[in-house]
Amino acid sequence: MAGRSTFTRFLLQQKGRKQILTVRFGSHRSLHQSSNSNWRSSLNQELNNSIETPKQSPSVCIYKVPTALRMARTKAYDPSIVSIGPYHRGSAHLQAMEQVKMEVFRRLFFRNRETLDSAMDALETLEDQARNYYSENVQLGRDEFVKMLLIDGCFLVEILRETTNPLLKLGSGIIKRWMLPQIQRDLIMLENQLPLFILQELFQLTRNISSQENQSDAISFRHPQTLQRLALDFFSPLVQGSSNTYSTCLRKNSIKGKHFLDLLRNSILPAGNRLSRQNQIHMIRPASELKLAGIKVEMVENCGPLDISVKKTWTMARKLTIPRLYIDDRRGSLFRNMVAFEKCHKECNPDISTYLFFLDGLIHSLEDVEILHYNDIVHHSFGSDEEVAKFVNNQCKEIGRDAGASYLHSVVDDVNSYSRTFRARNKAWMVRHYFSSWLVGVSTFGAFLALYLTFVQAASSIANASKSSENKGLYYYIMNTFLFPLGKSYSSSDSRTNVGRR
Repeated sequence: MAGRSTFTRFLLQQKGRKQILTVRFGSHRSLHQSSNSNWRSSLNQELNNSIETPKQSPSVCIYKVPTALRMARTKAYDPSIVSIGPYHRGSAHLQAMEQVKMEVFRRLFFRNRETLDSAMDALETLEDQARNYYSENVQLGRDEFVKMLLIDGCFLVEILRETTNPLLKLGSGIIKRWMLPQIQRDLIMLENQLPLFILQELFQLTRNISSQENQSDAISFRHPQTLQRLALDFFSPLVQGSSNTYSTCLRKNSIKGKHFLDLLRNSILPAGNRLSRQNQIHMIRPASELKLAGIKVEMVENCGPLDISVKKTWTMARKLTIPRLYIDDRRGSLFRNMVAFEKCHKECNPDISTYLFFLDGLIHSLEDVEILHYNDIVHHSFGSDEEVAKFVNNQCKEIGRDAGASYLHSVVDDVNSYSRTFRARNKAWMVRHYFSSWLVGVSTFGAFLALYLTFVQAASSIANASKSSENKGLYYYIMNTFLFPLGKSYSSSDSRTNVGRR
């Protein structure tokens, strides 16, 4: 009985354990199934709640700079003194300039309330069209957005009038001399733009009023200016240090743009803009290699900054012509923002990107900068030529090369093809081994001169010997040639003795 009761108790314990395990496993499976259904239902809920992404307006042309480009050099894309438009509105370090903008607004409309009402009515009508220019959703109400357009637009119009008017002394108005370089740099940033049609509307409405009490004489300076012409005059120092090379662009009244950056970019597009763009597989060779191959690099004037060409010389060699280039930090910001615009705006050809990659290939080292500087092509404000090489190479960081639409494809292909010819490679080999420096060149010239004089002396000796021994045969000269190193000579008597012995 005791054994049977013990066995019974053992069976009951095992059964209890199985029930517990079954409960635990069942609860775990139910939890797993519950979590499974939770994430699935969550995804289904997301699909049900998803809203169709609104299509981007075809008018969009003012973009946020892509993160990859911004990480390469943030300073090039963020304004340092003035905010224009909604993207940087409210930034703490730009608030000081808001007072200057309000002062411009007061001085412009204080005695012209009727014009102010007309400007308000016009901008309210254009508000929706202006919003469509921005790629991001502008988080400003209607009133706040129109107020921003009016104040920022009047500031831009007045700064163009003041700084490009030769009868107004710079620094006597609201804009001080120290502000101008920083303002010019800020106003070409992609995220710091206003639609140009808004500025055009304000420019026309305020044409007959003045923000300066003494501007009555200045209104009639030169001939009536267009807004585009004033803007190109204002930004010309950013494009070239010399106004001569940029004058051809300023004479083109047909230049258009959707904002200042687009207008400035269109004004410097190359003459090749009319030609087809094709695939460019290889980069241009460095200036030092082109010099070794006999390809001359020459500065060309009276053309746009991007008008690069190659020509044949009378010796059938190649001559690469490049416009003068002024390099400084402000110009680097200009090109970076133009590249960002090209990357974002589908209607743009990658001409600025192609130009920067051309410079990146042409300049690899200090020697390349020295060659371009010697040929009056590169001018810079950096401390050394080595810094220029680093600056140029850094411009293309995080920028993908659009090799399939290069306006310089024919130039690069022609130069690279010539540098691979037998003539160019031989010349490069000769220069590299025998004329790499002036010391090596002098030594090589001295060696060639010594060889030439030795040849002349040998020829003279042979001529004298031939005159003194006209009756001697060929056997006499051959024997003397072999006996001369032994300090002996062969005489005609030896020849006769040999004949007698025979």
